[in-house]
Amino acid sequence: MNLSSTAQAILWTAGILTLGGVALAWIGLARKNRALVVTGTLLLFAGGGTVLAWAIVEGAGARAAAVGLTAALLPAPILVGAFLWLGRYRRRPWLVLAFCFGWGACVSTAISLAVNTGAAYLLEKNGYDQNLAAVVSAPVIEEIAKLLGPLLVYWFARRHLTGTLDALVYCGLAGAGFAVSENVLYASGAYLYGAESLDAAAGIAQVTLLVVVRGLATMFAHPLMTGLSAIGLGKAARRPGRKGVQTVWIIGMLLCGMALHALWNGSSVLGVNLDMPALWFALYPAFLAPLFFTMVGAALWLRAADARRTERMLAPLCAAGQVSPPELASLATFSRRASARAWARRYAGPHGERAMKDFQRAASDIAEEYDLAGIGRPWDERAVEHAVHRISAARAVYTGVDPYTPPALWDGRRYHITFPDGQMRPVEAPAQPVMPLPMAPPSAYPVTYA
Repeated sequence: MNLSSTAQAILWTAGILTLGGVALAWIGLARKNRALVVTGTLLLFAGGGTVLAWAIVEGAGARAAAVGLTAALLPAPILVGAFLWLGRYRRRPWLVLAFCFGWGACVSTAISLAVNTGAAYLLEKNGYDQNLAAVVSAPVIEEIAKLLGPLLVYWFARRHLTGTLDALVYCGLAGAGFAVSENVLYASGAYLYGAESLDAAAGIAQVTLLVVVRGLATMFAHPLMTGLSAIGLGKAARRPGRKGVQTVWIIGMLLCGMALHALWNGSSVLGVNLDMPALWFALYPAFLAPLFFTMVGAALWLRAADARRTERMLAPLCAAGQVSPPELASLATFSRRASARAWARRYAGPHGERAMKDFQRAASDIAEEYDLAGIGRPWDERAVEHAVHRISAARAVYTGVDPYTPPALWDGRRYHITFPDGQMRPVEAPAQPVMPLPMAPPSAYPVTYA
């Protein structure tokens, strides 16, 4: 396999960028210097992007590459937005989110392209069909490469990956980045095939067909496969100190993702070799679509469990009079949280809605720290104190703004409500919190809550 001087120069440049990026990022992690880590990461992504750009332009031409990039970006907002929506109620640093997407788009695709190209070359050289690389090497290297990004988050920014929902968001974004870059490669090839067969209009038609089939019908394929690895990574995150169990979960679910990927690719390759193109279309509704909707249901359940965890972790604060029962109940589901924000906006305007949103995020931050302590992982007491102050500041915005609810106090056992005659009388708490009901713990944090 002879490379031209231009190709060698490009690969040398990509290698220098990659090595420099890894070195800078490593030094930044050792010195806890965010600027060095970000710079090193960008250089690493630039190295991977250089390899991809060269491979696409070299194989299809600049015009085809431009068409492919445009086509691949069309479904990207839906794909990325789905995972950002899934984790939007939890504070996840945008740098970590961007890192996972960039890793999938630039690094994992470059690694996979190099390994799969080499595997296809070796297969053809030894008399085998080079398309077998899609079944032999692609499922292995692509799933490993996509998982490496979230694994780096797990190793070096572990406090931002505490469970399966975090892992699904990060692995999903890595898979989304991979899918976007892969779609550029396929769309470029589709345009080149159509343009060379007939004309540019035929090339656009081929790309349109590809976007409909691959960009819409199967755009969640890579995130779905990486989602199986995310389950293992999330389970490992919940078992600190148990290295053997963590390893079994990560490797076991990674192998499941590889197997699904091999089945996905194998159905296409086998269908072509057997002259049965409908084989893939039969497999999709029979197996892959139900699995996809199962994963969607699991992701939504985990998202709801994130809210239920907040209610469970803050229950002791309710008994201590720090949080009132209606406040706690309003945090238990995201629909209730939305109702609380709507109430705050109705009586305190946009500022009140923002305050309610910050109250909910602060409560979730406290619950997260308590949850970390509960499973034996390091937790930040200062973060809890800061969240308590945020709760107090948020309450001050919407307290007493609802003219239809009387002032009340919660002492941890019963309510003390001021009646229309001006007298404050104790009222036993009902079995289920009644909302809306104004609350105020006796610690000078008055609260009116919907």
